[in-house]
Amino acid sequence: MRILVLSDSHGSVDRMALAVKQAKPDAILHLGDFIGDARKLHVHFPNIAFYMVKGNCDAYATGETEQLIALEDVRIYMTHGHMNNVKNGLSDFAYRAQEMDANIALYGHTHVANIQKIKNIWLMNPGQMGRHDNKRIATYGIVMLDKGRLDMEIVYL
Repeated sequence: MRILVLSDSHGSVDRMALAVKQAKPDAILHLGDFIGDARKLHVHFPNIAFYMVKGNCDAYATGETEQLIALEDVRIYMTHGHMNNVKNGLSDFAYRAQEMDANIALYGHTHVANIQKIKNIWLMNPGQMGRHDNKRIATYGIVMLDKGRLDMEIVYL
């Protein structure tokens, strides 16, 4: 299973659509900040499984701030990260993922792409889709699940 992980779209539905076309995913996960963008993207790709959470810029939107899903028997914890204080380190986030009994934990908020392992849990921040600060280019994450095997990568758009 090929999973596309997106975050911090900030109005860049066109960039996310390009990522979908490049990645050809079986599922799409959006980690917040402009959850409305995720809903617009889902309209364009209704046949792809879609999961989303809201971020700190989605205060008035409906939706959950965290979610635990299972894909191919892998437990994936997804949240934006602002509630876990990820801009000041990943220990709170990793602890919450451990509480959720997750195998993979996905977050956004910092706009900085990252993959690392803490407490036997793979953590990924796919970076940002929206280029509102001119310092970072758009990135997304790919999670590959294949019969118990797990691969993760960051892709530059």
